Amino acid sequence: MVDQTRRRILAGMAALVPCAGAQVAVGTSSSLLPTETTPPVEIRDALTRTLGRMPVRPKPAFRTLESVKLPSGWRYKIEYLSEPADSLFHTPPDLVRAYLFMPEHKEHQKLPAIIAIHQDGPQSHIGKSEPAGLTGDPNLFYGLELFQRGYVVLCPDRFYHAERRRVTPNDMSSINPERDDQLQNHWVGQLLLRGRNGYGKEVYDSMVATDILRALDYVDAERIGAIGHSAGGNALVYFMFADERVHAGVSSCGLFDMCRFFDENAPMRRLAATALPNLAQVGSSADYLALIAPRPMLLTRGQWEWGKENGMREGWSKNHVEETKEMVARAREQYARLKATDKLSAIYFDEDGGNHAFPPHVRQQAYEWLDQQLSNATAAS
Repeated sequence: MVDQTRRRILAGMAALVPCAGAQVAVGTSSSLLPTETTPPVEIRDALTRTLGRMPVRPKPAFRTLESVKLPSGWRYKIEYLSEPADSLFHTPPDLVRAYLFMPEHKEHQKLPAIIAIHQDGPQSHIGKSEPAGLTGDPNLFYGLELFQRGYVVLCPDRFYHAERRRVTPNDMSSINPERDDQLQNHWVGQLLLRGRNGYGKEVYDSMVATDILRALDYVDAERIGAIGHSAGGNALVYFMFADERVHAGVSSCGLFDMCRFFDENAPMRRLAATALPNLAQVGSSADYLALIAPRPMLLTRGQWEWGKENGMREGWSKNHVEETKEMVARAREQYARLKATDKLSAIYFDEDGGNHAFPPHVRQQAYEWLDQQLSNATAAS
């Protein structure tokens, strides 16, 4: 029997567009959230619970592994603890390696800061080095480029990437995407057995990264943002939903509707480790985006991310764009309720073929948008 708390949650959720309704036609939507200025606690709590149990985070501290002087500041390679060893699964301490960029600055000056979240896929061996501008696609050197604009930037390895893989060697010379997918599934299995999941782990890790930035005396805690591409941009939305200390975010070709991701007619078959348990019973991916409101959020989407060389791929690409437009429209309802409609933006681009990418002019728009948002950032309520 459904208890009274569950009934209240379901009643509040009646206004949500759940995953089961992912095939609603473009241009139609129901009320995303009740009309109160602040969403009911039950709704936020229900969405938060899908992210799983969150351990107590360690006190922020790191050690410096290397220092490199750059023309406009410094690049440090650092290491910090995400989680201690787990005796149940005999796992070692989860140590994160990251690149930390520090611009030259005056004594006592407080600088804006960015967490730069890398992509994944067959690049699981690269990790943090791509946004740091050390290797990979130059269009994804957004951590380095934001440092050059005056931001403190932290580029951490995400869960199961690069130097966080428990393999030998665990550096960029170890290239085996199939093995790394198996590692991901195995480690997410450990999380599931602990009442956690992969997305929740990424959220937790990003919160630890935020702790690191806020502990730096030259970082302005009121002006911390985040940026990510592809899977990094997708995880960013769930992270910002959970952590109100992040004041603005850019999701490049990132956010997707998770239930469509696993639909029987989806273009690809996906790893179970990339699913968010119970989401279909609670709401939809767009709800997390909506509850970032009123903080500034920018999404980008290539017009032809699945290609357009044949009718099927062209159709997939168009559907992908329409899916994003639906999510933004539904989230905009909550932004409108909080009188912050102008804080949610989306760029749909054809530049460089409209691919799954972060091309130069789109990046420039994103950087200028971040400059504008973080120059006037205020503490989250």
